[in-house]
Amino acid sequence: MKVLSVHEDSNSSLALLSDSDVLFAAAEERFTRNKFQHGFPNRCLEHVRRTFGIGLDEADVVVAGNPHHFLARLPGLLPDGEHDFFGPVHRAYLSFQHAIPASRVLQAATRAVSSTAFRARYGRKVRFVDHHTAHAYSAYSTAGFPQAVAVSADNMGDGYAAKVFDCTGGRCRELYGSRAIRSPGQFYGEITQLLGFHCLMAGKVTGLAAYGDWRPAYPVVSRLFSLSRDGTDFDVFPMWKRRRNRGLIAELSRFSPAEVAAATQKRFEEVMVGYVRHALQATGRRRLVLAGGIFGNVKLNQRLQELAEVDELFVHPAMSDQGIAFGAAKALLAQDTSTPPQPAAIEHVFFGPDYSEEEMGKALEEGKLQYTRPGDLERCIVDELLQGRTVARFHGAMEYGPRALGHRTILHRPDDPTVNDWLNRKLMRSEFMPFAPVTLEEHAEDCYAGVDKARLSARFMTVCFDCTDGMRKTAPGVVHVDGTARPQLIREKLDPGYYRIVRLFQEETGIPTLINTSFNMHGEPIVCSPQDAVRAFVAGRLDRLALGPFWVENR
Repeated sequence: MKVLSVHEDSNSSLALLSDSDVLFAAAEERFTRNKFQHGFPNRCLEHVRRTFGIGLDEADVVVAGNPHHFLARLPGLLPDGEHDFFGPVHRAYLSFQHAIPASRVLQAATRAVSSTAFRARYGRKVRFVDHHTAHAYSAYSTAGFPQAVAVSADNMGDGYAAKVFDCTGGRCRELYGSRAIRSPGQFYGEITQLLGFHCLMAGKVTGLAAYGDWRPAYPVVSRLFSLSRDGTDFDVFPMWKRRRNRGLIAELSRFSPAEVAAATQKRFEEVMVGYVRHALQATGRRRLVLAGGIFGNVKLNQRLQELAEVDELFVHPAMSDQGIAFGAAKALLAQDTSTPPQPAAIEHVFFGPDYSEEEMGKALEEGKLQYTRPGDLERCIVDELLQGRTVARFHGAMEYGPRALGHRTILHRPDDPTVNDWLNRKLMRSEFMPFAPVTLEEHAEDCYAGVDKARLSARFMTVCFDCTDGMRKTAPGVVHVDGTARPQLIREKLDPGYYRIVRLFQEETGIPTLINTSFNMHGEPIVCSPQDAVRAFVAGRLDRLALGPFWVENR
């Protein structure tokens, strides 16, 4: 059965599955080049039609998440390119949800309206999967755990900010949830905006927090976010009621941005750890699977995998709403059969578009770049890395999710302690954001503490670990100021070319690690096409480009 799944909120995405096999999964932003692109994923659909010959008419079933976002299709409410989630429309919707206790009635009404709007526009019926149910299935179906507790948490979706599921036998059973008006994502997102970042760039606050002392601002921040007494809900003080909260905002403005960020991160970890611990104790499960934008916070994930109640932890690689289409398809397959597919550990996330050598050569010609085709490209890359040069690598199918995992990646040697400053400046990124390491998996224990409880997640850069003393000494370029790193562990059989690059570097230096940062300029998505790669290579003034089999030296 061919399942075509669409998600048309922020981070709109599309997935195509043939039974349980993933044929395609990607976010629309990669094609449009607009970060956090919302709306219908038309460009993704064009690619799927062109590559697989499957569109809305050819699929056996079309499924979607977030039915209430039919609002986004009404002209004038959410113009293209705007993402003011704490603006008037968003506030009105949260208040509306909060005012109606029977939220399932509202869900049924919005599904009916959205289904009618979808059929009128696209000529095809669509089936809907609840937002947090899609998140839960995205994590449970790809973790490989027979039983687990799944926690989905983000800003909001289908009237809820978070939900807890008991997962067994291939299915997820909803236990309880927290309404959208009490959202941990709202708390963190509003602080993110207060500090001057886009509300979906919460990772900036996580990175900045390591530079601040949490204690000065904590008494103020702790009043904004707390856990209910029974551990199943949150209490959030809504800062977006600006007229009422001028005094509170003035209080926070007395502290430095780093102090506010540090206090926010500490309070966030405390409350979310309490919420997840209650879910583990209520279900008795010892395996934890996570999805939703909240769990893009790798420091929180580190705290969760360290819990005594957790034997193993898995965070879905596309934990944000980029994973909704994928999860909705998995949910439909599980719910529509008497024998649902059993969870299987995901091996890779190379589900995006691939490009031919002809297309790559054309992009280089259009960019007026001179290139060669060396016999041993991996050796060329390592030789340049040894000389302290920066190499952008564009290879094979694009990664699904928000992380660059070797196919749309910038590489550099990890033993330069100044790299965080000068490479971030070159890429026009915030200087306090740490770079991530890619490490040979057989050397994981030499570099990171506590890897075994989250080894699968560590293959997809979704969890932080404390670095060993040896790692801090030999690879300071990837160790954050708090002594942690967010690694990608790689194995030879899944990505032999990428693995060989790191292994050759290790043979020359004794260091089994390289810097791996995403191939993009600040403010834009990770590159998708060869043309994107050429533009970012030139704009970033990078030293070398490995575009498929082609080699470019920037002189």
